[in-house]
Formats: sequence, C-alpha cells, structure tokens
Amino acid sequence: MKKITILMITLCVISVNSVSAQVVFGVRAGVSSPISQITDRNEWAVTSDWKGVFGLEIGPVLYYSLKHNFYLNSGLMYSMKTFKYTAVFEFSGVLDEQQSNTNMSYLEIPLYIGYRIPVGKLNTYIQAGPYVGYNLYAKVTWTSDYDSGTDDFKDRLKPFNAGLGIMYGLDLQRFKIEMGYQYGLTDNNTESDTFYDVRITSKFSSLFLGVSYVF
Repeated sequence: MKKITILMITLCVISVNSVSAQVVFGVRAGVSSPISQITDRNEWAVTSDWKGVFGLEIGPVLYYSLKHNFYLNSGLMYSMKTFKYTAVFEFSGVLDEQQSNTNMSYLEIPLYIGYRIPVGKLNTYIQAGPYVGYNLYAKVTWTSDYDSGTDDFKDRLKPFNAGLGIMYGLDLQRFKIEMGYQYGLTDNNTESDTFYDVRITSKFSSLFLGVSYVF
C-alpha cells in the first residue's frame, strides 16, 4: 500500500513539474454497480448472499498531456458504495432470517496512464492504472426475525484500500463519456466477529459509467 501511494505521488509531481506537460482541469461524475468479492466463512449461515445495489463517483480530475498521444489522469474522487446482504442463520435448530443494507464511502486518488486512439472522425482513449482510497464512512442497518439495529463499523475496516482500474472513453471536445472497471486488491476487514464465529474477507470492485467535463 505504501509503495503504491509513494509511486502515485511521485508520478504526479514529475508530471506537474514537467515543462512540456499541459495541465487541464475538469470534473467527473457517474454511477457504478458495486461488486462484492466477499468470502463469508460463517458456520451458522445456512444461506448468504451479498449484492451490490448502487454506487456514485464524483470529484475533480486532472489531465497531464505527454508526448505521442500519452497522458496522465489523476484526481480526488468521492466514491460511495451500497450493498444488500441476505442470510438465514441456524442456532440450535432455530432459523433466523437477516437482511441488511451496508453503506460505505471513500476518498479515492486514481493515477491512470492514458493513450488517445483516433477512430475515423472519433477521438477515443483508453487509460489504466492503480488507485488508493481512504475510508470516510461505513454503516450497516439490519433487521432479523428477532431484532434490528444500526451499526457504525468504520473502525472495523482498514482505513486505506487499493486496486487497479481501466477505462475506455469517447472525447467530445469538453465532454468525455467513459465506462470503466475497478478491481479491488485489498482485504478491507480488520477483524473477525467472534460472537457469530465469522471471518469475512471483503474486496470491493465496481463497474463505472460516467461523464467528465474539462474546463
């Protein structure tokens, strides 16, 4: 994690200080479909299902033009992810169905290297690279056959996450229409639930569709 963060900061500094680099600012906004790469090792669960519900991404972006159609893209993105969890537990022969809605938000810094690809009269591009994020918020609201409640579990998540992203887009003057995929690399959980004997390994990915506007 530290190596990725240092690499991203170093590349940003190099690109900003480069005399030949042209810096362009903009804003990106879009929606995503979160994907939960979750392994729920719960010996009490008869069935369990994690499902991504909705995601949002918005924030300022920077484009650093390099040579030969290459460029660097970075920014500071507010990313929200929501999931729904449904499970049936069995305790001493008694079944208990539980449903929960999980909401999380991160500040993410991507660092993508991009390449402009002219296709006839269209200007398209592809970009890929790492990203790091800092957890801002994590809360779950749950109901079961016997109880309900709300839990703030931010302190049970690792503060930082990281992953890899790839994006393909269409450049329409000041507007960029783009779709992409982010693949989570880090296990975000810090501990097990000793009461239910649960060890959840959680990695979060997402499919993204959005629009960028360049000033």
